[in-house]
Formats: sequence, structure tokens, C-alpha cells
Amino acid sequence: MRLTAFFLAALMALPADAMAQAAAKGCFTPAEITAEQIVRVGLRLREGARACGEKPWNAGTQGLWDQLDQRFGRQFAAQTAVRQKAFQREFSDDADNRLEMWNGRIVMYYRHYPVSEVYCGEIKSQMEKVMKSGWSAVTKAAKASGDAVRMDYRPCS
Repeated sequence: MRLTAFFLAALMALPADAMAQAAAKGCFTPAEITAEQIVRVGLRLREGARACGEKPWNAGTQGLWDQLDQRFGRQFAAQTAVRQKAFQREFSDDADNRLEMWNGRIVMYYRHYPVSEVYCGEIKSQMEKVMKSGWSAVTKAAKASGDAVRMDYRPCS
């Protein structure tokens, strides 16, 4: 849970002058697309764990998320930083606001996703897989969900 604060703090945009200003590319690199995919997997698991850990589901997912966050929080934060730099480069005039809008949109989507026994089972299963298999399970899940990110951000050719 301690690293959750670290993970969330990493979502907050740094001041524009704190990061090197690079020329906008008009697209997101493969590494930046992957970073966005990983951030979304983390947000999905975190918000799913919270919802499924409460009544009436009581799926035991919050404890799993806390373990996952302890173990992989730094990796999630590193991917969040990659994503943040892309926003600073692409939207230098309004990067902080745009990043906050996207963060709000994604968190709102997962926070209000319809919860069911099947959904909670999938969230729990995915977190157990990550705890068993390691970070590679996160990157595999991220690649499987890549189309949504490619629709939101233009990939560099």
C-alpha cells in the first residue's frame, strides 16, 4: 500500500520546466505505447481490486493488490514516468492538464466498471498470475489490451 502512494504520485505531472523539452513527434513511440498499456493494466487491477474487495463481492482482492503494489510498484512508476515524458513532449503547452484529463478518464472508467462475480474472478486471477509469474504477466496483459491505446494515441511508424 505504501507504493500505491508512490504509484499515484508518479501519475501527477511534473512541472514542464523540470523535464527536458523535446520537439513533438506527433505520435507515441513503441516504448510509450507499451508504457500506456502497462499503466492501464495497473489502473484496471487497482480499481478492480478495490471494487471486488468490498461487499457484496468480498473477493479478497485488496490484499492481493497490496502485495502486487509492494512487489511491482517501482516498475509501474517507471512506466508512468515514460508516459509522462511523452505527454510533456507532445503537449508541451498544456501537458499537465491533458495528462490529468486522461488520468481522470481512465480511472473513472475502471472505477465505475460494472462489477460482477465473473469480473472479480478475472481480476483476482490476473493478480494471482502476476504474483506467480512476475512482471512478464503484466507486460503480456498490456500487449493483449493494446488496441484501445493505439486508438487513443497515434503510434509512430
